[in-house]
Amino acid sequence: MSEAATLNVRVTAQGMTVRYEYDLRVGSTVGDSPPLEMEYTVEVDPGLVKGCRTRIDEALTKAAAGESGPEPGLVKELAKWGKLLYEHLFPRVQGNVAELVTRLRASAGPILVRTNEQEVPWELLHDGGDFLGLKHDLGRRLMGKRPVVGGRSISRVGRALIVGDTLGDLASAREEVAKVAAWLRGRGIECTVLLGQEATLLDVVTELASEETPYDLFHFCGHVATGSGTTGLMMHGRQLLGEVVLQTLSSRGAPPVAFINGCASAGGGEVANMCMSFMVLGAKTVVGTRTDVADEGAWQFAAEFYGRLLAGEPAGAAVRAARTALRERPDAAWASFILYGDPAAGLTKDATAGHPQPPEPPDDDLTIALAPDAQKLMRRVRASAADRGGVASVDLLQGLLGEADIRQRIEESIGADAMEALDQVIHQVLSGSPRTDGGSGTDSGGSGTGTARASVLSDTVNRVFADAAARAAADGRNTITTADITAAFVAVGGGVSARLLELCGVPLARLLPDTGTEASDQDSSDQDITASDTAALNGDEPLSMDDLSRSAVGIVRLANLLAETRGEVIGTYTLLLAFGAIGSEVLRRGMYEQGAAGERAFQRLSGMLTPRRRDLSPRVHDVLDRARLRTAAGRTSSGRVGETAILLALLEDEESSGRELMRKLGVDPELLIRALGRAR
Repeated sequence: MSEAATLNVRVTAQGMTVRYEYDLRVGSTVGDSPPLEMEYTVEVDPGLVKGCRTRIDEALTKAAAGESGPEPGLVKELAKWGKLLYEHLFPRVQGNVAELVTRLRASAGPILVRTNEQEVPWELLHDGGDFLGLKHDLGRRLMGKRPVVGGRSISRVGRALIVGDTLGDLASAREEVAKVAAWLRGRGIECTVLLGQEATLLDVVTELASEETPYDLFHFCGHVATGSGTTGLMMHGRQLLGEVVLQTLSSRGAPPVAFINGCASAGGGEVANMCMSFMVLGAKTVVGTRTDVADEGAWQFAAEFYGRLLAGEPAGAAVRAARTALRERPDAAWASFILYGDPAAGLTKDATAGHPQPPEPPDDDLTIALAPDAQKLMRRVRASAADRGGVASVDLLQGLLGEADIRQRIEESIGADAMEALDQVIHQVLSGSPRTDGGSGTDSGGSGTGTARASVLSDTVNRVFADAAARAAADGRNTITTADITAAFVAVGGGVSARLLELCGVPLARLLPDTGTEASDQDSSDQDITASDTAALNGDEPLSMDDLSRSAVGIVRLANLLAETRGEVIGTYTLLLAFGAIGSEVLRRGMYEQGAAGERAFQRLSGMLTPRRRDLSPRVHDVLDRARLRTAAGRTSSGRVGETAILLALLEDEESSGRELMRKLGVDPELLIRALGRAR
């Protein structure tokens, strides 16, 4: 059978032993259950249960610290204790328990364990064939007498709050925060990151209780501690974010998805644990760790889990797949994660609140059908672009970077730091792009009806799909694959996205798999010919700007960047927006002549594209801080931080991708620093 099943487990004390009462319900709903349910009762020794759990936890802790032996030996040890505990909890000699074991073995669907105890590591019970957490999509739900907030269901993850290294003593947590934020932003998710002194109890709760669009995902990596009988996430200043504090969210509810990577965050025994606290406050899917997890293992598990959850898989299947993917790691990270919540629940199931569920994007604007992998790609792209009313080349680039093979190739080429910088550049470009709402007064030829759809494709993206369709037809196929789209994206030049890649030191052709030097040279030659021939036909030749001043060239280039992200040609509105964003002194003087009204208008225009603090990477924040200190020490007449101060701070950071970019351009950063120093 493949129906979802619920294993109810009620534990009651019976003198020196405890009684476990089981009932297994398969595929039934409220009002549709049989008149009688078979119950199974087992007498259990609590000392044996605790002993097995302790041995399992000790083995996992040693593995995470790199102290255990070879991986097969660790799996064998986990299986030993898991099998012993399974046989004790489901002894075939007691009553009709053998029938329960048979039914459990026959179950092929997800299993929800509803119980009032937290001692048993259900995921690591071993039935003689495999661990239950690898054999089933398994989730837990704790039974209790506390009132539970209903919470909200979501169809997609739009906003994420990421908190970590709150005390400034966990470099690995800070690294995990950076990786998770870059990964989510690379898939169009708006992220707020709070680290160190920014992650105070008040600041984190304020973000969670924000009256703006609520957060859909909360990711924490750091200390979990207990003080005065309360378990909580350790915030800056050693304040605990526990269930009492989380009650502040009772009207809004906790984010529907929570991932808590902290020591023993999902264990706890007699103390209330944070996973349960988030469930009580309305979270639907909570993943926690029962022991410390190795840094790289935790990040890889999170990436596997998030990737599958965002792709529409149920939470239980996403966790199970992540466990399977990490099973060969010697740090046993797969064995420490626990899912709280219905394993059959997913983002697109029963979404009644929060972000509206986007309709399945129509493909009638394409001339050829999409293969399943391309459908998955375009669902991500269109969901990300929904608020902007159209799919531009940067949206498509962001989607392609979400493909595991493409992302791996580029990260291997430029390194993790530069990859993070690329993600942040794309995020900043997209988040800074005004939404298409019909009221902007643009002259881009839009209808102005306020009904722009994310299915509207920019000219560049249309050319990509025309080329991809031609490639598929040439191969005798009637569907476009992701490989077709990628090859076409490179062939048509990528639009403004190519310039974003170049800024981060990524050749456009790096999106394609390596095919050998000779083939690459031939492809490059063919591509040059195609691009040259096509340019004369569709106006793709570069605009001559030899007669424009340096500042005017910068304004036109910025306008082009803004227009491309909105899927438009450069209109007068966009051109004027670029004048304001660049802080044009000519425009300022002209507007200021109209008095206070002109001053206010210029300030509003020039501030429209000002980034928020969360739009800057921690490294850029450090650059600006050092530039401010340099300016203050120099006592400049204006007191303002100039270009020279920022450039010096940027280039003096030996680990920055900006410095590496200069090297790739053939410029010696040290000589440039000296030249800038003399210019001051």
